[in-house]
Amino acid sequence: MPEIAGFAPGLRLFALRLVEAGFQVYVPWLFGPFGERAPVRNAMRLCISREFAFLRAGKTAPIASWLRALAAHVCNERGARRIGAIGMCLTGAFAIPLILEPGVVAAVAAQPSVPLSVSHLAFGWQGSSNQSALNVSDETIASARESLQAGTAHLMAVRCRADRLCPAEKIARLRREFPVGLDVKEYGQPQDRNRLGERSHATFTKEYRLEPDAPPSHPSRQAFADLVAFFERHL
Repeated sequence: MPEIAGFAPGLRLFALRLVEAGFQVYVPWLFGPFGERAPVRNAMRLCISREFAFLRAGKTAPIASWLRALAAHVCNERGARRIGAIGMCLTGAFAIPLILEPGVVAAVAAQPSVPLSVSHLAFGWQGSSNQSALNVSDETIASARESLQAGTAHLMAVRCRADRLCPAEKIARLRREFPVGLDVKEYGQPQDRNRLGERSHATFTKEYRLEPDAPPSHPSRQAFADLVAFFERHL
């Protein structure tokens, strides 16, 4: 599932890397111009979108039902019993409702960022309720917890330690909600900046793309290797 940038070139390159790793990949085109980055435009439109529940905390967006239907379609079309799902940034927490679809046995919540804590993003201030909030309802979380506890699904959460779009409190919330079946991966150090001088955030896309010659020890390469291992283990 796309980040706030939309179906951007970095997302396409990420999908191609997964194909090269041996997976068949479906990428839903959910918003924004195809093949272009449009984060500001997309954010403005999605903030007033009912399908995305106005990017509100504690409410599972209606688009999650469509994504579950897509997962069921993939299972039926390909005869697959086990498929994975990846949400990133805006769609990071959407991996949780997808766990409710029987065919989804491995889900990845990569840097879940919605709802955004503006004060923490801008100044690093603590205490905002949005720092630990997720755009998923308590009922959906409880149902996903049952699947993880039963061992019928598995969840991985991914984050860069320098990230303020996805504060550490969101990962701490996931740990509390999912004491069983959750694998947490955090990368780098809180002081890290990428080559543009920005805080690391988009683990699988922008951070990977900015370092074309990075060694395996680079956080983006470690993250991708961990992702592939997670899918190979459960799919």
